[in-house]
Amino acid sequence: MTLSDLILGTFFISQVSVGVLGNSALLLVYFNIFIYQPGKKKPTDLILSHLTMANMAILAICVVQVMVTFGVKDVLDDIGCKSALYINRVSRGLSICTTCLLSVFQAITISPSTSRWARLKPKATGYIIPSFLFFWLLNMALYTGLITSIQATKNVTITGHTFLSKGCSTISSVNYVIVTVSFTFVTFRDVFFVLIMMCASVYMVTVLYRHRKQVQHIHSTSLSPKSSVEIQAIKTILLLVSCFVFFYWINCCITLYLSFTKNDTQLQSTTAFLSVCYPSLCPWVLIRNDARVPGPQYILGKLRSSSPMASRDEEETSQPSCPPGVLSEDSSLWN
Repeated sequence: MTLSDLILGTFFISQVSVGVLGNSALLLVYFNIFIYQPGKKKPTDLILSHLTMANMAILAICVVQVMVTFGVKDVLDDIGCKSALYINRVSRGLSICTTCLLSVFQAITISPSTSRWARLKPKATGYIIPSFLFFWLLNMALYTGLITSIQATKNVTITGHTFLSKGCSTISSVNYVIVTVSFTFVTFRDVFFVLIMMCASVYMVTVLYRHRKQVQHIHSTSLSPKSSVEIQAIKTILLLVSCFVFFYWINCCITLYLSFTKNDTQLQSTTAFLSVCYPSLCPWVLIRNDARVPGPQYILGKLRSSSPMASRDEEETSQPSCPPGVLSEDSSLWN
């Protein structure tokens, strides 16, 4: 294992660990809200839960990539490569589609009553589950051809293969037409959903700007608490979309470069690293901007209150003190 592999592997495992920790914490928060605190549930919680699970699936498969980066050989056989890459690509597609749904849903929610999108507000929540079903069917169908075109590669110096990772590559005898059609549809899906995502983001920025100008002109520069919460939610979604688009286009540029050059394992590892950036950062952006998520001070306070020392101190402070000159029953033991 080279020094560059060791450095990249260290960054990779740190990134995956941070992402798994953040997504796990976020799933626990949403589970607690859905089961025990339904009154705090927001319309976007279901979408965010689906996005978090898709990100968790991406990170779980990336554990295999971490092992390969550290030089572990023969991690996956043919079935393992097919399964790992299929789950990774489907989860990545679900992440794209769900992020797009989140931005569109928020754009519909904040649309003014005079907008043509206002009539969709009462029905928007009812479209979430059917959208999930459509996303699953779409992405599972798009990557069906991937199952028959992937194999485990023991020798990375052989020709006629396109290396998808250090241990997996496409079969050289696979039908070129099937690969081309699949690649075309996947590219169209990515471009379509990213463009909708960007259009919804621009629309939200426009609505937010007009709302702020209207409030400043009619009343004052201060906003109501409800408006402040909505603005904070819009900013969070815009930040998520910006992060996704940034890492997506960098990844696309590197992937496009790799398709016209010979096998470069370093760039492949870099592409894998960039593809995990969004699933790792997404939960922390949501945690940072969600007041329902307990902060570090709250957690530390709970830990201190549950410790034996804290319970002992509480018992001592709860005992009544004796008046001056009066001995308690226990004090007679010392005489």
